[in-house]
Amino acid sequence: YLTLNAIFWIMRSGAPWRDLPPDYGNWNSIYHKFRQWCEQDIFINILRELNSGKSILIEIDSTYCKVHQHAAGARKIYGNQDIGVSRGGKNTKIHALINDKMELLSFLPTGGEVFDSKVAVDLLKTVDLTDKTVLADRAYGSDDIRTYLAQNEVKSCIPDKKNAQIRHSFDKEVYKQRNIVERFFGKIKQYRHIATRYDKLSICFCNFIALAAIKIQLK
Repeated sequence: YLTLNAIFWIMRSGAPWRDLPPDYGNWNSIYHKFRQWCEQDIFINILRELNSGKSILIEIDSTYCKVHQHAAGARKIYGNQDIGVSRGGKNTKIHALINDKMELLSFLPTGGEVFDSKVAVDLLKTVDLTDKTVLADRAYGSDDIRTYLAQNEVKSCIPDKKNAQIRHSFDKEVYKQRNIVERFFGKIKQYRHIATRYDKLSICFCNFIALAAIKIQLK
């Protein structure tokens, strides 16, 4: 119980593990327990089990998380740990699928320089789209995404890019619900450990995202 509360405190405050109040116990022991849970994808698996699967609308979008200097230093053999460089400096981008109940169905972290459309199909493949409508902004209006959805007989509500030569119709009333995914990102970024990434390892950052989504879903 104290261990979980300690993890929540870290997630909310964004403080270093060493600054964990002693009332929660030894910070090093709690951190290693958290690392153990991350390696087992405990929070990601819990999130997956909590999803109701009853939604008819799935929204896809992404958001940037600034990478703090404390997140640097992971061993090079582990790769870049989804830390990239864009105009805003070093950051991580969270690509997410949210349903109309504000449940996080699936997500994928990448470096901030990765375009939304590049990973959209891979992300969509992780969920069952049967009898669902996919809602997205015009950044996802590429031919690859539209072709994938059409081949799988999935309805879409995606406006065309401004320079698109072929125009597609979309339901403007359904499109008004796109605020759900924006509100979700706003809620998880209330946790400072997510709004700014402090984790060297992507696996830890991902489990913090899952834990925040669990809290939002259970409220």
